[in-house]
Parts: sequence; structure tokens; C-alpha cells
Amino acid sequence: MRNENLERMRHEMLREAQLKMLSILEAIDKVCKAHDIGYWIEGGTLLGAMRHGGFIPWDDDVDISMLRCDYERFIEVAAKELPPHLFLQTRKTDSSFHHRECKVRDLNSFIADGGDDTGADYQKGLFVDIFPYDEGPSKFHKQMGKVARGITVATVVLDGLHHYSWHAVGQLLYFGIKRPLLKAVWRLGCLLWANGEYVAIDPHFSWCCAIHKKSNLFPLGEVEFEGKCFSAPANPDAYLATLYGDWHQIPPKEKQQIHSMLILPKLVNND
Repeated sequence: MRNENLERMRHEMLREAQLKMLSILEAIDKVCKAHDIGYWIEGGTLLGAMRHGGFIPWDDDVDISMLRCDYERFIEVAAKELPPHLFLQTRKTDSSFHHRECKVRDLNSFIADGGDDTGADYQKGLFVDIFPYDEGPSKFHKQMGKVARGITVATVVLDGLHHYSWHAVGQLLYFGIKRPLLKAVWRLGCLLWANGEYVAIDPHFSWCCAIHKKSNLFPLGEVEFEGKCFSAPANPDAYLATLYGDWHQIPPKEKQQIHSMLILPKLVNND
């Protein structure tokens, strides 16, 4: 049964949370520019910029991406250069964190969604997700996209929370066998068909399994997001069409859902 008071609180807190995530993105942008690290706003964040001029009204996260070499350089320098209220979260910097992507978290906030273990002792502040991209296959994109999605599903199951049951044991066995097989197919496809013209997000990291032409991505351009300019794909229209098809269409009201269960934009007053 839906708790109407919780729904109302989430909607009331959302805009304040979005503006805090915007400030995180600005801090990341500053570090990237200082070290000549290329990045671009990704997925729903890019969609919001192009369709709404900022956040999708019901969106509660920010996504950016980088090529693998820039992703690794960012992790090296960001922990030292981000402001003290921001935390670079990886499996190495936060031992209880079970996700694979890198996040930059605000330490004076809280957000929880269905994939979070609220009892685990990892940072759960508002965040910006950062995803790595590698060379992608130049052929059989539909089939390779299904392989990538299969790796994503398996990773979510294997890395997620498990309760003691025969069903959980069956899942672990099934996906424990399936993931390495799919990984082998993905690597083989990238090895055989990578020709320098396509990139793809690491399928362990995201549900967004599209394979993009480099010419739609580089050289990076800029888009306006919440009145500020951020790096974006060279051809955002084609990039979004690869992800969403007709991205201009606004989904029906029943699909305009906030993903998180609880949002607290501020934990303590530091003023």
C-alpha cells in the first residue's frame, strides 16, 4: 500500500536534491577541466538537458560518462581535489559499497532506492554516477546489446543482496555460470569487430547498453543544463535516439516516477 505522506515528502524534497546534485556536477566539471579529463552528461541527464533544459522533473540522479582512460585518471585525482563535503565512492574507498560504478557523494544528505542495503555502512548521500566507456563492436549491435544487457542483469543479481533460500542459491548458480559465458562473448565480439568507430559502456556498470558511434560523441560539445554549460556528445540528438528512440515524447503520467524511496537533501544545518 502506498504511503501518501512519503510520496508527498519525496516530491517536496526533490527540487532541493536536484540543485544539490547540480552542485556536485559543477565540482566534477571543475576537476575535469583542471586536468583535461573528458566527460559527457549521459542518459536521463542528457535527455533532461535536451528536452527540459535541465533535470527531468521527476529525475533523482545525475549520470556522466568518460572513456576508460579518463575514468581512471579521474579516480586518481578526484579524491584529492574534490571539496571536503564530497566523497569519491568506489569499492576501494568504501569497503561496504557493493555497486561497481564510481559515484561522487554529498556527505550531508541521504538517498535510498530499491538497490540499496539500508543496513550496510556505506555512504548514501546524493550523488553523481560516473560510467566508463570502452571500444565497442562495429557489427551486430542488436545482438551484442542483448549480450550486454544479460551481463548487466547477472551482475545486478550477483552483486546484490541475498537471503538464504533455495531460490537465491539457484540464482547464484545460474547467473554465476551465465555471466562469464556472456562476458566471453562480449569480449570476443569487441576483439573481432572493434574498428575504432564505436564505443560502449562497460556492461557491468549500467542498464544503458547502447553502442554509440564515436562520430556522434566526439569531438565533445556542450549543452545547457539548469542554466549552466556542461560537456555533452557532439550529436546529442543521435546519441539520445540510440538510447531512447523518439526521445522527444514525454512518457505518460503513470511512468513519471521518482526512483528513490527516501530523499533527505540536508542532514544537518552547517550554516
